[in-house]
Amino acid sequence: MALSQLKNSLGLDETATPQEIAAAIASKKAQLQQKLAAAPTDALKTKFQTMLAQLQAAEAEVAAASAQLQPPSHSPLSQTKLADLPGMGEAAAPTVQLSEGQLLASRYEVKEQIGAGGMGAVYCAFDRTRNKNIAIKVLLPALTSSERARERFLDEARLSSELSHPNIINVFDVQNDGDNWFITMELLEGQSLRSYIASHEATRTPIEVEETLDIVSTLCDALAHAHGKTVHRDIKPENIFLCEDGTVKLMDFGIARLMSNSQRTQTGAAMGTAYYMAPEQIKGRGDIDGRADQYALGVLLYEMLAGDVPTGRIESLHKIRKDVPASLARTVDTALAPKAENRFANITEFKAALTKKGGVALPSLPWKKLGIAAGVLVAAIGVGGLLSSVSVDWASLLPKSKAEIAAQKAVVAKAQGEIKVYKQRLENGRRQLASDLRDAQRNNEKNLAALQHWQDITERAIFGGNQVTELEGQLSMAETLLRENAFEAAQASMDKVSAGYEKLWEDFSAAEELFEAAQKTAAMNEQWQNHSADYEVFAPRQTSAATAAEQSAKTAERSGEFSQAKSHYHSAQQHWQRAFESVAAEVAGVKQMRKYAAEKLAAEKSARRRAEEKKRKERRQAEVEEYQRRAVAAYVGQWVTIPAGSFRMGDLTGNGSSNEMPVRTVNIRAFKMLAHEVTWAQYQPCIDAGACPDNKSKGGDYGWGKGSRPVILVSWNDITQHYIPWLNKASGQRFRLPTEAEWEYAARAGSSTDYPWGNTLSRTYANYGDDECCDGYASGKDQWLNTAPVKSFAPNAWGLYDMHGNVFEYVQDCWNDNYQGAPTNGSAWLSGDCRERVIRGGDWGFPVDFLRSSSRYGMDRSFVSTNRGFRLVQDL
Repeated sequence: MALSQLKNSLGLDETATPQEIAAAIASKKAQLQQKLAAAPTDALKTKFQTMLAQLQAAEAEVAAASAQLQPPSHSPLSQTKLADLPGMGEAAAPTVQLSEGQLLASRYEVKEQIGAGGMGAVYCAFDRTRNKNIAIKVLLPALTSSERARERFLDEARLSSELSHPNIINVFDVQNDGDNWFITMELLEGQSLRSYIASHEATRTPIEVEETLDIVSTLCDALAHAHGKTVHRDIKPENIFLCEDGTVKLMDFGIARLMSNSQRTQTGAAMGTAYYMAPEQIKGRGDIDGRADQYALGVLLYEMLAGDVPTGRIESLHKIRKDVPASLARTVDTALAPKAENRFANITEFKAALTKKGGVALPSLPWKKLGIAAGVLVAAIGVGGLLSSVSVDWASLLPKSKAEIAAQKAVVAKAQGEIKVYKQRLENGRRQLASDLRDAQRNNEKNLAALQHWQDITERAIFGGNQVTELEGQLSMAETLLRENAFEAAQASMDKVSAGYEKLWEDFSAAEELFEAAQKTAAMNEQWQNHSADYEVFAPRQTSAATAAEQSAKTAERSGEFSQAKSHYHSAQQHWQRAFESVAAEVAGVKQMRKYAAEKLAAEKSARRRAEEKKRKERRQAEVEEYQRRAVAAYVGQWVTIPAGSFRMGDLTGNGSSNEMPVRTVNIRAFKMLAHEVTWAQYQPCIDAGACPDNKSKGGDYGWGKGSRPVILVSWNDITQHYIPWLNKASGQRFRLPTEAEWEYAARAGSSTDYPWGNTLSRTYANYGDDECCDGYASGKDQWLNTAPVKSFAPNAWGLYDMHGNVFEYVQDCWNDNYQGAPTNGSAWLSGDCRERVIRGGDWGFPVDFLRSSSRYGMDRSFVSTNRGFRLVQDL
């Protein structure tokens, strides 16, 4: 339906706002629902149903259009609507902007904005000290910019925090964080009185006199307590909060004093709250007392009962509403007296006048006899409506006693209370669901999908469907019957509405479990399919029942019957479970057979593995024995017998250093020495056998080749802890490193010169670096630049090769800086710095001085290098 066409059909002009359109639609819907309930024929019912459907579709279009024009609103759950002067919502947007997660005063963590108005903004925040959510009201900087305004603000806010009364909002403190001045207070849940009045206006249903007096009397108690210290000055529906538990709360004491008259005008105050201000307050008089609050309560009471605020010359409430007693109307007139001295002396007297004689009596019945009662009832409802929509016996129209009326009212009131409870549960549940969903989205929680599903299906089937609309129509009809004192009919309608809302609540609650129930059922279905295929078992009766129940659950969920859907899902799960149980014995047999086959196969595999492992070990043992044989064979015929004797050990020519002194005579027993340095051909079998560390990671042969070249990149530890023990075991013989004395004795071969052939180094006998003096690694004058195959140079007089040059050779002895205290019997010197061991003979690249027979050098026992090797000896 086009918007202009809709406005025209509702009797509105083109300038009508979305709010006016919505109110007109609500009124029209209420009329159609009453006509539908009273329709005497099916044809009329169909007509009214069609009109209602069209109107609901138009309402949805208007709501969608209005939502695009309005900023997103926060869920009313956990909302404290704290009214500003001039009120929340219509004033210019405040300049206070706090972000989610912002921390105020190192204590209050901002969660979300829940209100805004001409004085600032209200936020829900988490108080880290109290460990709970509270409300904070942040004021506009303009209201606290001056010193005087700020002091007034502090005084009034602190005074508010001292007002301890169950019907006054609990103000905790007033604080500031930089330019942000704010009040902390309890977080309320419910709605403002303004919202409550607006809901009644939208449905064209008046607020009951008793309910109005209950609210206003409660406010009188709160003000009576407050007037001992302060005057509120800003009583209005926006500053009165109706909590979910039925408590009435009065808010915002003294905030109006912060604003000057010009400020109120700029923010819309003159349009928003001047209706509730006493004349002396509007004039700005300084002697404002509690009678100004009394005046505002009178305006509020008049508005709730008459549906509009009193302006100018007003009509008495008794003339506007016949159910308002004249005494109550006079009390309101007194409270609204233009001059303060003509009102009640204080708020306590005002409440006493409202509730005198035990409260306002209910209006007397407008009829006394059956004929009058029947006539009025038929005129009010219509014969067709009476007979077609309500089951009423004529005996119920007989005059009833006050006790009977009170009893009937109590029964209907109970149903009304149940309806209110279920409606509140639904609304609270809806708000809590929205809040939980926002938290789950923000934290990416595991239950996000379940919460989203819950909201989607309930918004579609419960809150967005026709059920609530139909129930509200029935409730409106029941309330009409109740006002006409048709108690039995009202009770029957109330019971239907109560049952309807109870079912909606049950469906809403059941919808919470549907996502997981559907997933579990589908998982059991899939598990059964795998189970059936795996074990070749069948249970057609149980599986057919499970599949049918699962399909029924999905159908019920699509139609919004969530309680039924939940029941069907549980039934499906039970049938799937029975299917598993029905084939349990058969499956157990299959499992036993498979277990036996698996165990047999495992045993066979284990036997094969053992046989293969045995063969592998045998092959490995054969390989190791071959390596041992090769190693031992490589030493055959490579030994030189060194005769026993004595010699002068140390620097005999004066060309050495202090670590070769003092010269001493050493006695040597005969022994056998390997004619050359241990080669790769002799050492590699130990690596292959796994007895010696593989030095590939350290460089292996350094790319120079193996075979008859001396082994390199082995440490003293590798030689003495791995190679020699392995070789001794493989050969059954005893090999060792020479002592330092044995090595020099064999190197000299009976000579007393620097080298066994003289005092000049010769390349005939040695592989070394620079001829002149120095390190040959970088000189470029060396012959080999690496190791040479053993026996590449001439032997000394005793037939020993490469005692000088090629590679340094490790001996047994620990390092000492000189020979003071050294053994003279040829044994190893095993005291001193044993972390370092002596190396002798020089190498392929070191300066020539290191090749002298007496030259010695210390090296860390774990160090490896390309110029370190060794040779072995045997005792005779």
